[in-house]
Amino acid sequence: MNQQLTNITLPPLTLRSTLMALALVAFSGVLSGCVTPQQYEPQAVCNSQKRFGMTNEDTLDNKALTQKTLSKCHYFDNQTPYDRSKPRYKYQFDLQPLNSSQTNAMASFDSTTTLSVGDRLAISILHGDDFAAEVEIDASGNIYLPYLPAIYAKGLSVQQLKSKVKQTLIDEELMYATAIRVSVTPLKWAPIEVTVTGAVFETGQHLINHKSVTEIQDDDRGQAGDQAIDRTIGAALRASGGIRPDADITKIVLIRNHQRMSVDFGGIMNGKPVPQITLVAGDSIHVPSSMKFDDALVRPSQITAPGIRVFISNLTQPASSNSQSAVDTEATRFPYGTRLLSGAIAANCVGGAQTTNASRHLLLVTKNPLSGQMDVVERAMDALIGKAWDPHFNPVLLPGDGLACYDSRVTNLREIARSLTEVVIPSNLLGWL
Repeated sequence: MNQQLTNITLPPLTLRSTLMALALVAFSGVLSGCVTPQQYEPQAVCNSQKRFGMTNEDTLDNKALTQKTLSKCHYFDNQTPYDRSKPRYKYQFDLQPLNSSQTNAMASFDSTTTLSVGDRLAISILHGDDFAAEVEIDASGNIYLPYLPAIYAKGLSVQQLKSKVKQTLIDEELMYATAIRVSVTPLKWAPIEVTVTGAVFETGQHLINHKSVTEIQDDDRGQAGDQAIDRTIGAALRASGGIRPDADITKIVLIRNHQRMSVDFGGIMNGKPVPQITLVAGDSIHVPSSMKFDDALVRPSQITAPGIRVFISNLTQPASSNSQSAVDTEATRFPYGTRLLSGAIAANCVGGAQTTNASRHLLLVTKNPLSGQMDVVERAMDALIGKAWDPHFNPVLLPGDGLACYDSRVTNLREIARSLTEVVIPSNLLGWL
């Protein structure tokens, strides 16, 4: 049997298999030039506007055409700078600026901390211990002291609540007015809900000053008074995901009881003093947009996100996970302010063999905060490294951005050759059988 096997000779390649191999090789030459997905129709529109030097002012006479042209510019190739400061249209609403009468009325803005549902108070009465108690404002806004009817405390200041307790004792004819001395001590400030709108990443209602069970247990030591460190404008902005890079932090508007107050928070970034205002339940904060992308605001601070999460794909072949490329959970988290090149390094798109990795391409999928639209930015790795200093070619990463690495032509040829061996050799084997 062994002698028979040694006498078997493999037949030559058939004409059909030879032609198939030549066709696949020719086709591989075409595929090797494809690095990233083909550009789609909007790219031609964007390029035509740049090619002829058209601007918004040049086409003001045809506003509809201008908006149609600009709204399609969402793909930026290797040679096209990516400028987030030029949105296609403005989609965020802004409050009307304060007029002179409103500005003058701000002098009467009541910044005194008022009581909210859930606040815990210690109320003591001189020579009236029978009426004293530790109370908590219930869902109806009332507190209950022994032998006294319900007292509405929500929205009152501490001084106003003192006066109300005193008046209740007088009305109930339980104590003489000249002998009443009331003490109200806040023990715990409750979490409150505030509304944040404008140039922040997550608009809407947010709960601030919320403490964990461990923090409550650690703080429960019977001290008189409580520091509401998280009932501030900064805490509200952090709860809303932080300010966007187009925020105008010098004109933040605080709205309380139909009154508006302009607050300058520029000191958060430059070290100057900032107003200290304790928020109360029902306050609204609006952050206007400057309609320009300010890189100086993209860094960790008290009013920005400390870090961001980015989605990364760096696979030479389809796979069920990124584990083979060492793109784990930690590799997708970056400090706020990280730029595209640093993200490419974390994604293992840079480094390795120069002949195979130097010509890799990178796609950035990001949401422009000024337009609210998704933009796709393509960058060649060698060009990105050469222009790392230019923010238009090496933009900052924003929360939720996506990075995808595409292989170089050398790697593509290697994969195509591997595919040829998987197709051609089995076909020859079938011809031998």
